Amino acid sequence: MAEIALGFGAKVSYWSKNKKKEMEKKGIKYKTIDKLIPKCDFLSLHLSKTKETEGILNKKRMNSIKKGAVVINVAPMELVDLSALTNRLKKVDMTFIFDNPDEMEKKDVEKLAKYKNCIVYPPIGFITDEATVLKKEIFVSNLENFLKGRPSNQVNS
Repeated sequence: MAEIALGFGAKVSYWSKNKKKEMEKKGIKYKTIDKLIPKCDFLSLHLSKTKETEGILNKKRMNSIKKGAVVINVAPMELVDLSALTNRLKKVDMTFIFDNPDEMEKKDVEKLAKYKNCIVYPPIGFITDEATVLKKEIFVSNLENFLKGRPSNQVNS
């Protein structure tokens, strides 16, 4: 995402648990999360849900988002404090876009969808013909590997 934004001439910064030297070589600057969020015109969340990231966009950070900013969340919504988001959406001074509402409770999606500055993007990335074929190939490969005693794509708890 950062490289795409660079291609459009955007000034790009990032936060990650670990600094990424390859990004910095391209001119993408590292900032701490609390210094980054208030500066963004566009804030795009690309994080996995872990104990450390759950609720990362908390009330303090939500309130620090610049007026007029667009927040795009392609990460799990558990990263966002829904109460803080709802309160911020009421001010109508930022836009929030997220996908995969099918992974949320229906009442939460309905609550967010009533705000004109909240765009709920449907989960369509996995319904293409290409994605369907790939899912079938992965399924068959997983079965074959399991039967050969070499399980692949394991989920460890």
